[in-house]
Amino acid sequence: MSQNPVLDEKRRTVSELGRKMLRQGLTKGTGGNISVREGDQIAISPSGIPYDEIDPEDVPVIDLEGERIAGDTDPSSEFRMHSGIIRERDDVGAVVHTHSPYASTFASLDQSVLPSHYLIAFVGDEIPVAPYETYGTAELAEAALETLGDDYNACLLKNHGVIAVGEDAEAAYEVALMVEYVSRIHYQALNAGDPELLPDERIQDLIEIFEGYGQSSDTETAIAEPATDLRSEREAVADLGREMLAQGLTEGTGGNISYRNGDRVAINPSGVPYEEIDPEDVPLVSIDGEQVAGELGASSEKPMHLQIMRERDDVGAVVHTHSPYASTFASLQEPIPATHYLIAFAGKEVPVTDYYEPGTERLGQAAVDALGEDNNACLLGNHGVITVGEDAEAAFEVALMVEYCARIHYQGSNIGEPTHLPDAELEHLFDRFSDYGQSG
Repeated sequence: MSQNPVLDEKRRTVSELGRKMLRQGLTKGTGGNISVREGDQIAISPSGIPYDEIDPEDVPVIDLEGERIAGDTDPSSEFRMHSGIIRERDDVGAVVHTHSPYASTFASLDQSVLPSHYLIAFVGDEIPVAPYETYGTAELAEAALETLGDDYNACLLKNHGVIAVGEDAEAAYEVALMVEYVSRIHYQALNAGDPELLPDERIQDLIEIFEGYGQSSDTETAIAEPATDLRSEREAVADLGREMLAQGLTEGTGGNISYRNGDRVAINPSGVPYEEIDPEDVPLVSIDGEQVAGELGASSEKPMHLQIMRERDDVGAVVHTHSPYASTFASLQEPIPATHYLIAFAGKEVPVTDYYEPGTERLGQAAVDALGEDNNACLLGNHGVITVGEDAEAAFEVALMVEYCARIHYQGSNIGEPTHLPDAELEHLFDRFSDYGQSG
């Protein structure tokens, strides 16, 4: 390794994110590449080496002009594109290039991904397409840079893949995840119907919100109290966050979970990757919204969770996911009907709200209204899913069932016209599910 420990850390980041990119399906084989800037030096993926074989010492270093200055391996063939973007965009500290399949589908169609889901604001008002140029050339580098401009954090490369950028490696990788996620939602929504597109003014509001997304070092609500308070509830929030990610119910840091005990609520922290959340990291808030314990700020969707709990005495936990099939119907602003009997975990259908800005009281009220007194789930227009239960495990089970039923309805609708269960049978199912599971 080098004599620069900070640069060595960037090389380690390239190595680790390469493995993660492969594991999460953002590329295949040796396709794609990652670069991270340190001053006037750039650590970049080596050319033609499988990601699961790249160790930090295998990661070469180039300068801002693209010349190799350290390492025994050749830099990625796309070094011109990486160095050009980093050199010309002062706000960019890392570049992630993927071949993620849904986004690459739109790239092959030469079609921008349009704003049918609010998370497109991680990128801009759309995901534009750069014209085709041969891979590894200066012409491709120029096309990508021109398409990104000063404002976009990602673009598609026609007949090729995706470029995502961020202030650091984690931010750029999060953008790459969001590009693939919103591309999937838009693809599925187009397959199923006519997605509702968010207007420009909504997107601009979201872009401003996302600029301050996550934790800050001066979180005013941070309170250091014993981590033993609501220990089991905090453990459940931490564990189910990992499970939510593992089960494909969300991507990146999207979604949130809360678990109530009396007038206190454990809720996951804002903008922290689920795999990094331990029970002691989970903040506690009062049912009225005041943070009473924890050094990290609570989820930005805290108002929605607490409004639901205040209105529904039977609700002890809330799970908010971005599960892809259910979110497809959210982007269509269509409810999920009773085409599979397991919908009865949620209600007679899964209703849908209009779009409202995330993190607001108005979104919380819309969720309360859609849930009513009897529904255990609803869709949030152009956003995702809310599920509730008497405890965290019950709410999570409902989230799994909603995504399953959404997938069955989506797939059935693609090849025919699914039949709907009658209300009488759904009422019977409610009774059966009310004591579902083990009894003493």
